[in-house]
Amino acid sequence: MRARVRVIAALAVLVLVAAACSNASDDNKSSGTSTTTASSSSGGGTTVDQPGVTKDTIRVGGVASVTNPLNGPYGSAFDGVKAYFDMVNSSGGIYGRKLEEVSERDDQISNNQEQVQALLDQDNVFAVAPIATIFSFSGAKTLVDQNIPTFGWNINDEYTGHPNMFGSNSGALCNGCVGTYAPLLAKELHKKKIGVLAYNVSNSAQCVDGYSKSFDRYPTAKVVFLTKSLSFGATDFSVEVGQMKDKGVDMVMTCMDTNAVLNLAKEMRKQDLKAIQYLPNGYDAKLVAANKEFFDGDYVGVSFTPFEFKPQPPGMVEFNKWMNKNGYTKNETAMQGWISAFQLVAGLKAAGPDFTRQKVIDALNKMTNLTADGLIPPRDWTKEHNITHNVPPGCTAWVKIENGKFVPVFNQPGKPFQCIPDQPAKLPTPTYK
Repeated sequence: MRARVRVIAALAVLVLVAAACSNASDDNKSSGTSTTTASSSSGGGTTVDQPGVTKDTIRVGGVASVTNPLNGPYGSAFDGVKAYFDMVNSSGGIYGRKLEEVSERDDQISNNQEQVQALLDQDNVFAVAPIATIFSFSGAKTLVDQNIPTFGWNINDEYTGHPNMFGSNSGALCNGCVGTYAPLLAKELHKKKIGVLAYNVSNSAQCVDGYSKSFDRYPTAKVVFLTKSLSFGATDFSVEVGQMKDKGVDMVMTCMDTNAVLNLAKEMRKQDLKAIQYLPNGYDAKLVAANKEFFDGDYVGVSFTPFEFKPQPPGMVEFNKWMNKNGYTKNETAMQGWISAFQLVAGLKAAGPDFTRQKVIDALNKMTNLTADGLIPPRDWTKEHNITHNVPPGCTAWVKIENGKFVPVFNQPGKPFQCIPDQPAKLPTPTYK
Protein backbone atom coordinates (compact mmCIF):
# COMPACT_ATOMS: atom_id res chain seq x y z
CA MET A 1 0.00 0.00 0.00
CA ARG A 2 1.26 3.44 -0.89
CA ALA A 3 0.01 5.97 1.64
CA ARG A 4 -1.28 9.43 0.88
CA VAL A 5 1.55 11.96 0.87
CA ARG A 6 0.90 15.54 1.71
CA VAL A 7 0.69 17.89 -1.24
CA ILE A 8 0.93 21.60 -0.53
CA ALA A 9 -1.83 24.03 -1.52
CA ALA A 10 -4.72 21.97 -2.77
CA LEU A 11 -2.80 18.76 -2.92
CA ALA A 12 -2.65 15.79 -0.56
CA VAL A 13 -1.57 15.16 3.01
CA LEU A 14 1.66 13.55 4.20
CA VAL A 15 1.44 9.89 5.09
CA LEU A 16 4.22 7.46 5.80
CA VAL A 17 2.98 4.24 7.29
CA ALA A 18 3.95 0.58 7.61
CA ALA A 19 5.94 -2.07 9.39
CA ALA A 20 8.32 -1.95 12.32
CA CYS A 21 11.60 -0.52 11.13
CA SER A 22 15.08 0.00 12.44
CA ASN A 23 16.38 3.55 12.54
CA ALA A 24 20.02 2.51 12.37
CA SER A 25 21.91 3.64 9.28
CA ASP A 26 23.08 0.78 7.10
CA ASP A 27 23.86 2.64 3.89
CA ASN A 28 27.07 0.70 3.42
CA LYS A 29 25.09 -2.38 2.42
CA SER A 30 23.00 -0.55 -0.15
CA SER A 31 25.46 1.82 -1.80
CA GLY A 32 28.76 0.04 -1.32
CA THR A 33 30.26 2.78 0.86
CA SER A 34 29.23 5.28 3.49
CA THR A 35 27.82 8.44 1.99
CA THR A 36 28.07 10.67 5.05
CA THR A 37 31.31 11.98 3.60
CA ALA A 38 31.91 11.29 -0.07
CA SER A 39 35.65 10.90 -0.29
CA SER A 40 37.53 11.69 -3.44
CA SER A 41 38.55 8.88 -5.74
CA SER A 42 40.91 8.71 -8.64
CA GLY A 43 38.86 9.41 -11.67
CA GLY A 44 39.17 13.11 -12.37
CA GLY A 45 41.16 12.05 -15.41
CA THR A 46 38.70 9.35 -16.38
CA THR A 47 36.79 10.26 -19.50
CA VAL A 48 33.04 10.39 -18.85
CA ASP A 49 31.12 11.20 -22.00
CA GLN A 50 27.95 12.51 -20.41
CA PRO A 51 26.05 15.82 -20.55
CA GLY A 52 27.04 18.11 -17.71
CA VAL A 53 30.26 16.27 -16.86
CA THR A 54 33.69 17.81 -17.40
CA LYS A 55 37.12 16.71 -16.24
CA ASP A 56 36.64 18.75 -13.07
CA THR A 57 32.89 19.11 -12.43
CA ILE A 58 29.52 17.40 -12.37
CA ARG A 59 26.84 19.96 -13.18
CA VAL A 60 23.47 19.74 -11.44
CA GLY A 61 20.43 22.02 -11.52
CA GLY A 62 16.95 22.17 -10.09
CA VAL A 63 13.53 23.78 -10.20
CA ALA A 64 11.51 25.05 -7.26
CA SER A 65 8.40 27.16 -6.77
CA VAL A 66 10.40 29.96 -5.20
CA THR A 67 7.71 32.50 -6.07
CA ASN A 68 4.45 31.18 -4.66
CA PRO A 69 1.20 32.51 -3.12
CA LEU A 70 1.82 30.64 0.15
CA ASN A 71 5.13 32.42 0.82
CA GLY A 72 6.51 28.93 1.38
CA PRO A 73 10.33 28.54 1.55
CA TYR A 74 10.58 26.22 -1.43
CA GLY A 75 13.82 27.86 -2.50
CA SER A 76 15.44 26.41 0.63
CA ALA A 77 15.63 23.10 -1.23
CA PHE A 78 18.51 24.59 -3.24
CA ASP A 79 20.31 25.45 0.00
CA GLY A 80 20.07 21.84 1.18
CA VAL A 81 21.56 20.57 -2.08
CA LYS A 82 24.37 23.13 -2.03
CA ALA A 83 25.22 22.40 1.61
CA TYR A 84 25.51 18.68 0.88
CA PHE A 85 27.63 19.36 -2.20
CA ASP A 86 29.93 21.58 -0.10
CA MET A 87 30.42 18.70 2.33
CA VAL A 88 31.25 16.29 -0.50
CA ASN A 89 33.54 18.78 -2.25
CA SER A 90 35.45 19.46 0.98
CA SER A 91 36.69 15.88 0.79
CA GLY A 92 37.67 16.02 -2.86
CA GLY A 93 34.33 15.60 -4.60
CA ILE A 94 33.36 12.52 -6.59
CA TYR A 95 36.09 10.84 -8.62
CA GLY A 96 38.11 14.05 -8.48
CA ARG A 97 35.20 16.15 -9.72
CA LYS A 98 33.40 18.89 -7.84
CA LEU A 99 29.62 18.83 -7.66
CA GLU A 100 28.13 22.15 -8.73
CA GLU A 101 24.57 23.42 -8.42
CA VAL A 102 24.76 25.51 -11.57
CA SER A 103 21.11 26.42 -11.97
CA GLU A 104 18.37 27.39 -9.49
CA ARG A 105 15.26 27.89 -11.57
CA ASP A 106 11.98 29.34 -10.29
CA ASP A 107 8.91 27.88 -12.00
CA GLN A 108 6.62 30.45 -10.33
CA ILE A 109 4.12 27.56 -10.05
CA SER A 110 2.86 27.78 -13.63
CA ASN A 111 6.09 27.41 -15.65
CA ASN A 112 7.47 24.08 -14.52
CA GLN A 113 7.64 22.50 -17.96
CA GLU A 114 9.48 25.47 -19.43
CA GLN A 115 12.00 25.63 -16.60
CA VAL A 116 12.69 21.90 -16.67
CA GLN A 117 13.27 22.06 -20.41
CA ALA A 118 15.63 24.98 -19.94
CA LEU A 119 17.68 22.93 -17.46
CA LEU A 120 18.39 20.46 -20.24
CA ASP A 121 18.61 22.81 -23.23
CA GLN A 122 20.46 25.74 -21.65
CA ASP A 123 22.11 24.67 -18.40
CA ASN A 124 23.76 21.42 -19.51
CA VAL A 125 23.15 19.42 -16.35
CA PHE A 126 23.96 15.78 -15.67
CA ALA A 127 21.18 15.34 -13.14
CA VAL A 128 18.28 17.32 -11.73
CA ALA A 129 18.21 18.15 -8.01
CA PRO A 130 16.16 19.44 -6.39
CA ILE A 131 12.61 19.50 -7.63
CA ALA A 132 10.38 21.32 -5.14
CA THR A 133 7.30 22.40 -7.00
CA ILE A 134 3.88 23.04 -5.47
CA PHE A 135 1.32 22.15 -8.09
CA SER A 136 1.62 19.92 -11.14
CA PHE A 137 5.13 18.73 -11.86
CA SER A 138 4.49 19.18 -15.57
CA GLY A 139 8.14 18.85 -16.54
CA ALA A 140 8.25 15.30 -15.22
CA LYS A 141 7.42 13.77 -18.60
CA THR A 142 10.43 15.45 -20.19
CA LEU A 143 12.73 14.09 -17.49
CA VAL A 144 11.21 10.62 -17.80
CA ASP A 145 11.35 10.61 -21.60
CA GLN A 146 15.01 11.64 -21.57
CA ASN A 147 15.83 9.35 -18.62
CA ILE A 148 17.42 12.06 -16.48
CA PRO A 149 18.29 11.11 -12.88
CA THR A 150 15.86 13.30 -10.92
CA PHE A 151 15.74 13.94 -7.18
CA GLY A 152 13.23 16.04 -5.29
CA TRP A 153 10.53 16.56 -2.71
CA ASN A 154 7.92 14.03 -3.71
CA ILE A 155 4.66 15.89 -3.15
CA ASN A 156 3.52 15.30 -6.73
CA ASP A 157 1.87 12.30 -8.35
CA GLU A 158 4.23 12.51 -11.31
CA TYR A 159 7.00 10.68 -9.46
CA THR A 160 5.01 7.45 -9.41
CA GLY A 161 6.14 4.51 -11.51
CA HIS A 162 9.29 5.99 -13.10
CA PRO A 163 12.68 4.39 -12.33
CA ASN A 164 14.60 7.66 -12.88
CA MET A 165 12.55 9.63 -10.31
CA PHE A 166 13.71 9.53 -6.68
CA GLY A 167 11.61 11.29 -4.06
CA SER A 168 13.30 12.52 -0.91
CA ASN A 169 10.36 11.49 1.28
CA SER A 170 8.97 8.49 -0.63
CA GLY A 171 8.65 6.86 -4.00
CA ALA A 172 5.18 6.37 -5.44
CA LEU A 173 2.09 8.11 -4.10
CA CYS A 174 -1.46 6.95 -3.55
CA ASN A 175 -3.62 9.79 -2.29
CA GLY A 176 -6.81 7.77 -2.05
CA CYS A 177 -5.43 4.55 -0.55
CA VAL A 178 -6.23 3.06 2.82
CA GLY A 179 -3.75 4.24 5.42
CA THR A 180 -3.10 3.28 9.02
CA TYR A 181 -1.56 6.45 10.42
CA ALA A 182 -4.81 8.46 10.83
CA PRO A 183 -6.75 5.73 12.69
CA LEU A 184 -3.68 5.00 14.79
CA LEU A 185 -3.27 8.67 15.74
CA ALA A 186 -6.93 8.83 16.74
CA LYS A 187 -6.40 5.68 18.80
CA GLU A 188 -3.30 7.10 20.47
CA LEU A 189 -5.16 10.29 21.43
CA HIS A 190 -8.50 8.64 22.31
CA LYS A 191 -10.37 10.72 19.74
CA LYS A 192 -13.73 9.46 18.49
CA LYS A 193 -15.26 11.99 16.09
CA ILE A 194 -13.29 13.15 13.08
CA GLY A 195 -13.81 16.16 10.83
CA VAL A 196 -12.10 16.23 7.41
CA LEU A 197 -11.80 19.28 5.12
CA ALA A 198 -10.37 19.54 1.60
CA TYR A 199 -10.39 21.61 -1.56
CA ASN A 200 -12.50 20.87 -4.62
CA VAL A 201 -9.51 19.74 -6.68
CA SER A 202 -8.57 16.21 -7.60
CA ASN A 203 -5.66 15.37 -5.30
CA SER A 204 -7.14 17.12 -2.30
CA ALA A 205 -10.45 15.33 -2.80
CA GLN A 206 -8.63 11.99 -3.20
CA CYS A 207 -6.93 12.66 0.12
CA VAL A 208 -10.37 12.91 1.78
CA ASP A 209 -11.43 9.66 0.15
CA GLY A 210 -8.32 8.05 1.62
CA TYR A 211 -9.25 9.23 5.11
CA SER A 212 -12.76 7.84 4.72
CA LYS A 213 -11.48 4.46 3.54
CA SER A 214 -8.93 4.38 6.36
CA PHE A 215 -11.49 4.90 9.11
CA ASP A 216 -13.86 2.45 7.43
CA ARG A 217 -11.10 -0.17 7.52
CA TYR A 218 -9.88 0.73 11.00
CA PRO A 219 -12.83 2.22 12.92
CA THR A 220 -10.92 3.66 15.85
CA ALA A 221 -13.03 6.78 15.33
CA LYS A 222 -15.86 7.88 13.05
CA VAL A 223 -15.75 10.56 10.36
CA VAL A 224 -18.79 12.65 11.31
CA PHE A 225 -18.04 15.72 9.18
CA LEU A 226 -16.55 15.74 5.68
CA THR A 227 -16.29 18.34 2.97
CA LYS A 228 -14.28 18.44 -0.23
CA SER A 229 -16.03 21.42 -1.79
CA LEU A 230 -13.84 24.23 -0.47
CA SER A 231 -12.22 26.56 -3.00
CA PHE A 232 -8.46 27.03 -2.88
CA GLY A 233 -7.73 30.24 -1.05
CA ALA A 234 -10.78 29.96 1.22
CA THR A 235 -10.42 32.03 4.40
CA ASP A 236 -13.86 31.81 5.98
CA PHE A 237 -14.49 28.53 7.79
CA SER A 238 -17.24 29.73 10.11
CA VAL A 239 -19.91 27.46 8.61
CA GLU A 240 -17.72 24.36 8.63
CA VAL A 241 -16.51 24.95 12.19
CA GLY A 242 -20.08 25.51 13.36
CA GLN A 243 -21.17 22.23 11.81
CA MET A 244 -18.20 20.37 13.31
CA LYS A 245 -19.00 21.79 16.74
CA ASP A 246 -22.62 20.67 16.43
CA LYS A 247 -21.41 17.15 15.58
CA GLY A 248 -18.97 16.98 18.48
CA VAL A 249 -15.81 16.73 16.39
CA ASP A 250 -12.75 16.24 18.60
CA MET A 251 -10.07 15.82 15.92
CA VAL A 252 -9.68 17.66 12.60
CA MET A 253 -7.73 16.43 9.59
CA THR A 254 -7.27 18.51 6.46
CA CYS A 255 -5.93 18.21 2.94
CA MET A 256 -5.12 21.92 2.70
CA ASP A 257 -2.19 24.33 2.92
CA THR A 258 -0.88 26.13 6.00
CA ASN A 259 -2.71 29.39 5.31
CA ALA A 260 -5.99 27.52 5.35
CA VAL A 261 -5.27 25.49 8.47
CA LEU A 262 -4.23 28.64 10.32
CA ASN A 263 -7.48 30.37 9.40
CA LEU A 264 -9.33 27.20 10.36
CA ALA A 265 -7.53 27.11 13.73
CA LYS A 266 -8.46 30.74 14.39
CA GLU A 267 -12.12 30.02 13.67
CA MET A 268 -12.02 26.92 15.87
CA ARG A 269 -10.71 29.06 18.72
CA LYS A 270 -13.30 31.75 18.05
CA GLN A 271 -16.15 29.24 18.24
CA ASP A 272 -14.51 27.31 21.08
CA LEU A 273 -14.37 24.06 19.14
CA LYS A 274 -12.26 21.91 21.45
CA ALA A 275 -10.58 19.70 18.86
CA ILE A 276 -6.95 19.10 17.95
CA GLN A 277 -5.67 19.31 14.40
CA TYR A 278 -3.36 17.05 12.49
CA LEU A 279 -1.35 19.56 10.43
CA PRO A 280 -0.24 18.13 7.06
CA ASN A 281 2.01 21.10 6.31
CA GLY A 282 2.78 22.09 9.86
CA TYR A 283 6.47 21.29 10.34
CA ASP A 284 7.40 24.95 10.21
CA ALA A 285 9.03 26.36 13.34
CA LYS A 286 8.37 29.98 12.42
CA LEU A 287 4.71 29.28 11.69
CA VAL A 288 3.97 27.56 14.98
CA ALA A 289 6.06 29.97 17.07
CA ALA A 290 4.15 32.91 15.63
CA ASN A 291 0.77 31.22 16.11
CA LYS A 292 1.27 29.10 19.20
CA GLU A 293 -2.08 30.08 20.71
CA PHE A 294 -3.85 28.53 17.73
CA PHE A 295 -1.75 25.39 17.27
CA ASP A 296 -0.94 24.38 20.83
CA GLY A 297 -1.64 20.68 21.33
CA ASP A 298 -1.78 19.87 17.60
CA TYR A 299 0.25 17.11 15.90
CA VAL A 300 2.50 16.96 12.86
CA GLY A 301 3.91 13.93 11.03
CA VAL A 302 7.46 14.33 9.67
CA SER A 303 9.04 12.20 6.96
CA PHE A 304 12.58 12.53 8.33
CA THR A 305 14.13 12.53 11.80
CA PRO A 306 12.83 15.73 13.40
CA PHE A 307 15.36 18.45 14.17
CA GLU A 308 14.29 18.22 17.82
CA PHE A 309 14.94 14.49 18.24
CA LYS A 310 17.83 13.47 20.50
CA PRO A 311 20.33 12.00 20.10
CA GLN A 312 20.85 13.28 16.58
CA PRO A 313 21.81 10.70 13.94
CA PRO A 314 25.06 11.26 12.01
CA GLY A 315 23.17 12.69 9.03
CA MET A 316 21.60 15.42 11.17
CA VAL A 317 24.95 16.34 12.70
CA GLU A 318 26.38 16.89 9.21
CA PHE A 319 23.26 18.73 8.02
CA ASN A 320 23.49 21.19 10.89
CA LYS A 321 27.23 21.65 10.46
CA TRP A 322 27.12 22.46 6.76
CA MET A 323 23.91 24.48 6.83
CA ASN A 324 25.43 26.60 9.61
CA LYS A 325 28.70 27.04 7.70
CA ASN A 326 26.77 28.56 4.80
CA GLY A 327 24.35 30.57 6.93
CA TYR A 328 21.37 28.76 5.43
CA THR A 329 18.01 28.50 7.17
CA LYS A 330 17.35 24.99 8.47
CA ASN A 331 13.81 23.94 7.60
CA GLU A 332 11.88 21.04 6.13
CA THR A 333 12.41 22.13 2.54
CA ALA A 334 16.16 22.45 3.00
CA MET A 335 16.22 18.94 4.45
CA GLN A 336 14.40 17.62 1.39
CA GLY A 337 17.15 19.18 -0.75
CA TRP A 338 19.87 17.63 1.43
CA ILE A 339 18.32 14.16 1.14
CA SER A 340 17.93 14.63 -2.63
CA ALA A 341 21.63 15.42 -2.91
CA PHE A 342 22.48 12.46 -0.66
CA GLN A 343 20.68 10.08 -3.01
CA LEU A 344 22.38 11.50 -6.09
CA VAL A 345 25.80 11.09 -4.49
CA ALA A 346 24.95 7.56 -3.35
CA GLY A 347 24.04 6.71 -6.96
CA LEU A 348 27.24 8.26 -8.34
CA LYS A 349 29.46 6.38 -5.90
CA ALA A 350 27.72 3.08 -6.59
CA ALA A 351 27.88 3.62 -10.36
CA GLY A 352 31.68 3.79 -10.37
CA PRO A 353 34.20 6.21 -11.96
CA ASP A 354 32.94 5.56 -15.50
CA PHE A 355 29.43 6.58 -14.43
CA THR A 356 26.60 7.46 -16.78
CA ARG A 357 23.08 8.67 -16.16
CA GLN A 358 21.79 5.14 -16.70
CA LYS A 359 24.37 3.61 -14.36
CA VAL A 360 23.38 6.03 -11.59
CA ILE A 361 19.71 5.18 -12.04
CA ASP A 362 20.41 1.44 -12.14
CA ALA A 363 22.65 1.60 -9.06
CA LEU A 364 20.04 3.43 -6.98
CA ASN A 365 17.33 1.01 -8.02
CA LYS A 366 19.35 -1.85 -6.53
CA MET A 367 19.57 -0.18 -3.11
CA THR A 368 17.37 -1.68 -0.43
CA ASN A 369 18.38 0.14 2.75
CA LEU A 370 19.08 3.80 2.04
CA THR A 371 18.76 5.80 5.29
CA ALA A 372 20.71 9.01 4.60
CA ASP A 373 22.75 8.21 7.70
CA GLY A 374 19.74 7.97 9.96
CA LEU A 375 17.70 10.84 8.53
CA ILE A 376 15.01 8.68 6.92
CA PRO A 377 13.57 5.19 7.47
CA PRO A 378 15.20 2.51 5.29
CA ARG A 379 14.25 3.11 1.68
CA ASP A 380 14.07 0.17 -0.71
CA TRP A 381 14.32 1.51 -4.24
CA THR A 382 13.72 -1.95 -5.71
CA LYS A 383 10.08 -1.42 -4.66
CA GLU A 384 9.53 2.26 -3.87
CA HIS A 385 8.48 3.27 -7.38
CA ASN A 386 5.50 0.92 -7.52
CA ILE A 387 2.21 1.71 -5.74
CA THR A 388 0.81 -1.79 -6.39
CA HIS A 389 3.50 -3.56 -4.39
CA ASN A 390 3.26 -4.01 -0.64
CA VAL A 391 6.43 -2.15 0.18
CA PRO A 392 8.62 -2.70 3.22
CA PRO A 393 8.63 -0.27 6.16
CA GLY A 394 7.40 3.25 5.65
CA CYS A 395 7.36 5.18 8.91
CA THR A 396 6.58 8.60 10.28
CA ALA A 397 8.12 10.66 13.06
CA TRP A 398 5.52 12.49 15.16
CA VAL A 399 5.85 15.81 16.93
CA LYS A 400 3.40 17.62 19.18
CA ILE A 401 3.19 21.40 19.32
CA GLU A 402 3.70 22.63 22.86
CA ASN A 403 4.01 26.36 23.58
CA GLY A 404 5.06 27.11 20.01
CA LYS A 405 7.69 24.36 19.82
CA PHE A 406 7.85 20.83 18.42
CA VAL A 407 8.21 17.99 20.89
CA PRO A 408 8.90 14.47 19.52
CA VAL A 409 6.29 11.90 20.62
CA PHE A 410 5.33 8.25 19.98
CA ASN A 411 8.94 7.13 19.72
CA GLN A 412 11.46 4.94 21.48
CA PRO A 413 14.99 5.79 22.64
CA GLY A 414 17.19 6.19 19.58
CA LYS A 415 14.27 5.49 17.23
CA PRO A 416 12.42 8.58 16.01
CA PHE A 417 9.95 6.78 13.74
CA GLN A 418 6.63 5.20 14.59
CA CYS A 419 6.22 2.19 12.34
CA ILE A 420 3.37 -0.27 11.98
CA PRO A 421 2.56 -3.06 9.53
CA ASP A 422 1.22 -2.28 6.09
CA GLN A 423 -2.58 -2.68 6.31
CA PRO A 424 -2.56 -5.19 9.17
CA ALA A 425 -5.68 -7.14 10.07
CA LYS A 426 -6.00 -4.86 13.08
CA LEU A 427 -4.04 -1.96 14.45
CA PRO A 428 -1.34 -2.86 16.96
CA THR A 429 -1.37 -1.62 20.51
CA PRO A 430 1.33 1.06 20.51
CA THR A 431 4.09 0.92 23.10
CA TYR A 432 5.52 4.36 22.41
CA LYS A 433 6.16 7.00 25.03
